[in-house]
Amino acid sequence: MLPFRRVLLIGTVAVLVYALDRFTKAWVVSNVPLNEAREVIDGWARIANVRNTGAAFGLLPERTSLLSILSVLAVIVILFYYRDLAARSAPIAATLGMQLGGATGNLVDRVGQGYVTDWIDVGIPDGWRFWAFNVADSSITVGIVVVTGLLWLEERRATSGSAARSESDSLAGRRPRD
Repeated sequence: MLPFRRVLLIGTVAVLVYALDRFTKAWVVSNVPLNEAREVIDGWARIANVRNTGAAFGLLPERTSLLSILSVLAVIVILFYYRDLAARSAPIAATLGMQLGGATGNLVDRVGQGYVTDWIDVGIPDGWRFWAFNVADSSITVGIVVVTGLLWLEERRATSGSAARSESDSLAGRRPRD
């Protein structure tokens, strides 16, 4: 069972990410004309108003129904599959809240509008540009990277702790634990 504190942390982070995503998208739609951009950091970053009918990074364009279904499945997976992971530590719970808030933000856009508003546009001045993205995309991506790193560190600690116990047992003449 997931402790109430972890549920509260996941919910709080998810609501904050969702609210920030909604606020920033609404601000961009109100202040930047569609398919235009405003320079923020001289050629390196712009605030754009782009409609994305596909997945992250422009993949699967015009697949709103499929992506809506996949978003619902992602939310279900986050809620049910990761509940055991979230019970392990607060940082893991927070990353799951990031993913949940981001997935929900983009799902609301897809279902309500048929597209997601992307607005963060970064790249090299007069050169390569990354695909436009938004707070929800960032939260999902950062959440996945951080939870992967945390789980990797957790596994490394468990492996090194197990190896250290085995070594100390053999030095003391004891049989290894099962």
